[in-house]
Amino acid sequence: MKIVGFAVDVSRSRDERIVQSQRVRRSLIQATLDLIQAGDAEPTSGAIATIAGLSSRTLFQHFIRLSDLYAAAFELAVSRAFGPDRQVDSAAPLASRIALLVSDRAQLFEEWLPVWHFAERVRRAAPAVGAGLAHLRGILRERIAAWFAVELEALDPDSRDHALDSLDRTFGLDSWMNMRERQRLSPMHASRAWRFTAEAIVQQALTGPGPSPAAA
Repeated sequence: MKIVGFAVDVSRSRDERIVQSQRVRRSLIQATLDLIQAGDAEPTSGAIATIAGLSSRTLFQHFIRLSDLYAAAFELAVSRAFGPDRQVDSAAPLASRIALLVSDRAQLFEEWLPVWHFAERVRRAAPAVGAGLAHLRGILRERIAAWFAVELEALDPDSRDHALDSLDRTFGLDSWMNMRERQRLSPMHASRAWRFTAEAIVQQALTGPGPSPAAA
């Protein structure tokens, strides 16, 4: 996965200095992402500058701290990889939605693994990356809530919260990481195992105890 595209469009700017500055910044951010995707979980300023065809001095003229460049690279990676989610067909059978969600997230999370390793590695040295990681987890949780909104709405508030917690853990990045990194399953076998496990957990989470006496 080569992440391309940048949020700032300076193509119509008449100030050549601004245009050049943004080109350099884009080169540095892309070089950082290229190194991350190649497996470098903590790219050095020297490596980034070399890949970008620039000097380390130029790098620090545009990014005062390396952590600022890390944050910019992570932000771009999130914006490109986690764009608008697939539209949910709430009328589709639950089993079909589970299968589709597993398929979508397996592909997405597999491509995201190198960036995930990077974020986990540098989040303490680059607080903005850590904050971005927490925000991303929140986005993924919100999307799970939308994906199973029909079933969740049928539960009482306490059961709904517990069910959403269970679904969030089931379909989260950590779940995919566990199968790929700890259990060392291939992407294909991890996807199959994920679907089988998810079906059991989702059915249990969404068809658990009914409304509590207080809510009845």
